[in-house]
Amino acid sequence: MKSTALPSTSNAARPALGGLPEHLPSLDGLRGLAIVLVLLHNLDVLAPAADRPLAVALLKETLYVGWIGVQLFFVLSGYLITRGLLASRGQPGWMRDFLVKRGLRILPLYWIALLLLTVVLPLLGVTLPHPSHFSTAWLWLHLSNWTTPFEPGGGPLPHVWSLSVEEQFYLLWPLLLWRMGLRDVWLLCLVLIAASPLARLLMLNLGLPQEAVYTFTVSRIDALAAGAALAVWDAGRALHGATRWRSAHLLRLAIVLLLLTAAFSGGFRRLGDAAQIGGYTLLTLSCTAIIAWAILVDRAHARGALQGGASRLLRGRVLASFGRYSYAIYLFHKPVHDLIGLPLLRQLTGSDSSADPAVALLYLLASGTLCWAIGWLSWRLIERPALALRRHWLSRPAPAQIAQAPAPAAPPLDRATSAVARGRADAARRRDFRAPARPWGILTRARPARSR
Repeated sequence: MKSTALPSTSNAARPALGGLPEHLPSLDGLRGLAIVLVLLHNLDVLAPAADRPLAVALLKETLYVGWIGVQLFFVLSGYLITRGLLASRGQPGWMRDFLVKRGLRILPLYWIALLLLTVVLPLLGVTLPHPSHFSTAWLWLHLSNWTTPFEPGGGPLPHVWSLSVEEQFYLLWPLLLWRMGLRDVWLLCLVLIAASPLARLLMLNLGLPQEAVYTFTVSRIDALAAGAALAVWDAGRALHGATRWRSAHLLRLAIVLLLLTAAFSGGFRRLGDAAQIGGYTLLTLSCTAIIAWAILVDRAHARGALQGGASRLLRGRVLASFGRYSYAIYLFHKPVHDLIGLPLLRQLTGSDSSADPAVALLYLLASGTLCWAIGWLSWRLIERPALALRRHWLSRPAPAQIAQAPAPAAPPLDRATSAVARGRADAARRRDFRAPARPWGILTRARPARSR
């Protein structure tokens, strides 16, 4: 009996990860939501009081909870950076291109801000509050998250610690992904998510300041790893041909996890043993579920599905604009608050805070609008021109090869043979994701099989 040859699945069964959509508008909305939350927290001038009406107390608590926007930023960064690395890994110059893209996105505006705030303004007699007891070199080297907890008042720029955490992640993460398969990266992410609360527990038991547990990179690695795990899982599903999750389930899961976080941490406390050991991880998981839901919102929109009110808000222009300008807003909101907002507030009220909620909300609106305007200018004058330089420094694609003569078309397969071919292709996709993990994969190179 003659056997029928089946088409090879060795190459066709491994589709590129770059087939995922390049731009996800809902993630711009989430980035905008994150920066709005940070502004609520850091521009809060409402005076605390024990005997305030319930509505005012709830307003004060809402402003305080805005610190969770930083956690959302971390999970978003973990997802987007890992997604981009997985999509381009294996291409010529992928590591160099990644560093060029990140450098042009982060460094020009950061260096300009540091030069203005730590060199130019002091020469003009304008200084930020809480001068540094350490060298400003920690700021320039993106290591301030290790010194900020030990600075009185957090130092001159206490908010840039989170940028230092992300920069350290950008430098180390590609080195780990360089030689690791999807399953290796997935397992590494799970290990980091599990190890981070243990590291926070150890630091608290050793008597480190709670602010150090808040800013050290090892303390926040679970948020970055959770975003990375989401990117790996999404890439694995793309390889398997799976395209749909149930977005409603993810949104419900995110809400449940947020409620658990509030209960476990005593109402989204930023500091404290329970909040920092388990609360951060629960918050990380809720942010991951929200991001997964947002991804599905974009994919459903691409299929023409009707969108609910929450998804329309997320994809709306207001949050998208805050998301687009979020980097400059984050860099300059604290100096705007310290050098412009608070001096004006002192002239009007005689204090750095106000017991009147209307005054506090007006201050928040005015300061937030000014920060948005600075972000708008920064995007057009600095950030977008810097990003345009990528075309000069990115690796060029290899010249097109001379077209080969087309191979003769394979004879059509009957239905049974096609089913077998599809089964083999699916099995190859699963093997690609579920290959045995090699924790030492970045140190060793896979050896080709010897011919016998």
